[in-house]
Amino acid sequence: MATGYDPIAVLMDEHQRFLRRLGEVRADLRRLSEEGRGRRGLAISMSTFADFLAKDVDGFHGRKEEEGLFPILVRHIGSEGGPVGVMLDEHELLRRHQKTIARNVPKLETDREAVEAWTAVSAATDSVDRLLALHIEKEDQVLFPMARAVLSPAEMFEVAQICQEIEVQLGVGPGEGRPAPRDLR
Repeated sequence: MATGYDPIAVLMDEHQRFLRRLGEVRADLRRLSEEGRGRRGLAISMSTFADFLAKDVDGFHGRKEEEGLFPILVRHIGSEGGPVGVMLDEHELLRRHQKTIARNVPKLETDREAVEAWTAVSAATDSVDRLLALHIEKEDQVLFPMARAVLSPAEMFEVAQICQEIEVQLGVGPGEGRPAPRDLR
C-alpha cells in the first residue's frame, strides 16, 4: 500500500462526511421551512446539495470506487449480480436523483412551475437520503471488509495509487472538504 494511504479507510472516512452532510441538508431544509424563507432559500440549499452530490459523492468518491477499487475487486468476486454490480447500479441511481435535483432547482424560484419542481426535488432528495445511507452501510459492512479479505497487498497498493492519482488530477487539497492528496511513494 502507498505509504500511509489506506484506500479503504479513506473511502470510509469520506462516507462519514457524506452522512454528516446529509444531516446538515435535512436540518437546513427544516430550518428554511420553519423560518418561511421561501423558495429562494430552498433553491440555494438544494443547488448546493446537487453540487455536493455531483462533485464530492460522484465525481470524487464514486470515481475512486469505480476506477480504483471496483475493477480490482471484480478480479476476485465478479460484478454481475454480486456486490460490485449492486453498488454500480446504486451509483447510477444516485446520479439520476442528483440530475433530477439539479434540473428542477432553477424552477423552484418560478411561481408557475414551483409545485411540480418542489415535488420532484423533494422526492429525489428523500430518495438520496435513504439510498445513500443504505449504500454506505453496505459498502462499509460488506464490500470493504470483503475487499480487505481478498485483495493482496499489491492489489491494495494498486487501488491506493489509482485513488491518489484521482485526488491529484482533481486538485484536491486542504480546505476543500476532501482529504489532501498524499505522496505516492
